[in-house]
Amino acid sequence: MTKTIQTDTLIIGAGSSGCVLANRLSAQPDHRVTLIEAGGKDSWHWIHIPVGYLYTMGNPKTDWCYSTTPQPGLNGRSLAYPRGRVLGGCSSINGMIYMRGQEADYDAWGSGWTWSDVLPYYKQSEHYHRGADAYHSDQGELLVQEQRLKWDILETFKRVCEDAGFNDRLTSTAVITAALAISR
Repeated sequence: MTKTIQTDTLIIGAGSSGCVLANRLSAQPDHRVTLIEAGGKDSWHWIHIPVGYLYTMGNPKTDWCYSTTPQPGLNGRSLAYPRGRVLGGCSSINGMIYMRGQEADYDAWGSGWTWSDVLPYYKQSEHYHRGADAYHSDQGELLVQEQRLKWDILETFKRVCEDAGFNDRLTSTAVITAALAISR
């Protein structure tokens, strides 16, 4: 027997954005939301350990195992393009890294996708561990925490970046400059 489900909104994909959207819409008591995920539960232990990305990426149990088309700039090679196939989507398989991209990248995309266009949506979604500021919010559903693992080389890199005037918004030039400073 086939069961029929009545819904107001059907969301395909239970990654970060699908889960946030389902949570927000289902907060309305009279709104029925159905969230569908092709992958399985996120109960596998490797999903909950930072080094677990070594076992979740490239594994058809948790990853769609996509790759890019061959790239001329890579001598015709393709790159793996991990995409989560599990509740939580890519956020469950990415080594617990939260990344939004650089302002200039968004601005290059143009109208509707500029940094000033998308920043309010990022802020609406995140719960940033250091509290709200011009770039972050502490009211959203996505918990963004500080890295718990500390390595001297990473702390040195961070200090050099901060000394060079780069804070949360690093550019490629800043990363190269900081890396050169560390290597001297």
